[in-house]
Amino acid sequence: MPLWEFGTMMDLYVYTSESEEFSSFDDPSALAWKTSSIEFGQWDERHTKVSIPATPTIQHNGTLYAHVYLTHHLTSPNPNDSTFNETMCTHLRYPLTHYRKKQAAVKKKKLLGGSHEEEKEEEQEPLVDESKQGPQIVSYWFGNLTLNLVNEQNLIPLAQLPEPMKQHMILRPGPKNVPGSMDQYYPIIFANNFWMLSDHLSLINDTVSELPLDITFYPLTTYKFQMYTMLNDSFTKGSMMGSGPNETDEFKRMLIETNPWLLGITACVSVLHSIFDFLAFKNDIAFWKDKKDVAGISIRTIILNFVFQVIIFLYLLDNQENTSWMILLSSGVGLLIEAWKIKKAVNVTVTQVEGGWIPWKVTFEDKESYTESKTKEYDQMAFTYLSYVAYPLLFCYAIYTLIYETHRGWYSWVLGTAVGFVYTFGFIAMTPQLFINYKLKSVAHMPWKAFMYKALNTFIDDLFAFVIKMPTLHRLACLRDDVIFFVYLYQRWIYPVDQTRVNEFGQVGEEESENKQVAESKKEK
Repeated sequence: MPLWEFGTMMDLYVYTSESEEFSSFDDPSALAWKTSSIEFGQWDERHTKVSIPATPTIQHNGTLYAHVYLTHHLTSPNPNDSTFNETMCTHLRYPLTHYRKKQAAVKKKKLLGGSHEEEKEEEQEPLVDESKQGPQIVSYWFGNLTLNLVNEQNLIPLAQLPEPMKQHMILRPGPKNVPGSMDQYYPIIFANNFWMLSDHLSLINDTVSELPLDITFYPLTTYKFQMYTMLNDSFTKGSMMGSGPNETDEFKRMLIETNPWLLGITACVSVLHSIFDFLAFKNDIAFWKDKKDVAGISIRTIILNFVFQVIIFLYLLDNQENTSWMILLSSGVGLLIEAWKIKKAVNVTVTQVEGGWIPWKVTFEDKESYTESKTKEYDQMAFTYLSYVAYPLLFCYAIYTLIYETHRGWYSWVLGTAVGFVYTFGFIAMTPQLFINYKLKSVAHMPWKAFMYKALNTFIDDLFAFVIKMPTLHRLACLRDDVIFFVYLYQRWIYPVDQTRVNEFGQVGEEESENKQVAESKKEK
């Protein structure tokens, strides 16, 4: 049962100290904030801004604690004071410094035309080999302290209370000599750091002399208190199982930065995205699994798609700090599927080579069904026309980024140039089929079911592009695919469907209709 009743007038004290146990009540510099006449049960909010000196201990990975005392009005938190009463005072200790693995600074430079001063600065900076010394754990400062008081007056069955909530409760045992007496709980006050993101943390070092701190106090409902504690507990357990802070920050950032309506729509649509992904993969894999020939299929598109997927996956790995694990997982699955398609589309031969740098040699040979089809001619023609535009653009873009943009190194420049070309002109891998449709004046028996699933997911990706954190180029690539989809729809509308022509997937409409008639005749029998 509650120890304090609603309507009790209270005072709030916030002390700062480097000691885990606080006793410097007589030191005026230790008191960061005091606010009086808080009525228990009301919903008033209090706020202040203070600045705390950074001592040498704090600058060198020392811990700074906030000691928060909530007392009855005109009651001192100092046990040596005459007005002190144990039943009228509750205490909270919270570390204001947070220890994390030191964030590696991403150093970029101009590979051509860089100044000599920049080169000298880089030479003077000491390099730390983490493989030998291990990751460096340093202290960070989060300039916000949010104190929440839970407005609760009901009886709380402790046996049924979740453990994350119990950790914030301070109990006063009932008298043992009184039958049926119950334990009493002090007002629940806790430091709410749920909205703390890694981007909000600043490194504490010798150059930091003052630590600004915004202190906010406001009451909270029991429901919100339970939600905060349970989510924080799940994040803690996730980190113990190997989940990094990026995934947690991504979830919180979506809640902070996204419009509630858009967030709600995204949550609902994400379920549809998973369903469409499964159906698209299912139809795509089933199609290629049973495929006996590749007549009508653009082999160059398949190989180019695999190369593009490799470039995109390497780029996302190179920008892990700006990429959600959902994007990495999706890209990795797509890479595996494209690699599997190559094996199904061409004859792959692996031979052992003696005396060479690489012990194996991989050769690719077109299947007869592809070389004998009309599609190969149109496939080569489409890529020839596109190369007249693509190669000069790639060359100019590479020169521009080399001279005017900064990069981590030559590897980042090559990868960044390649992925920039893929994201900007990646539709070159999709247009050969459009060109084939144009030359044949037909889009007969395209796998519209699998295609529609992928198209729907394209629109869903557009929604995620504005919600999930990802590189800007990857965000633009999601919007680029919509253009191809609308062109396909336009061709579907203007071109007649020839049921007798072998389409780009080696399918014939009459065969499908005959199969249906045979199946129906069997049912009648």
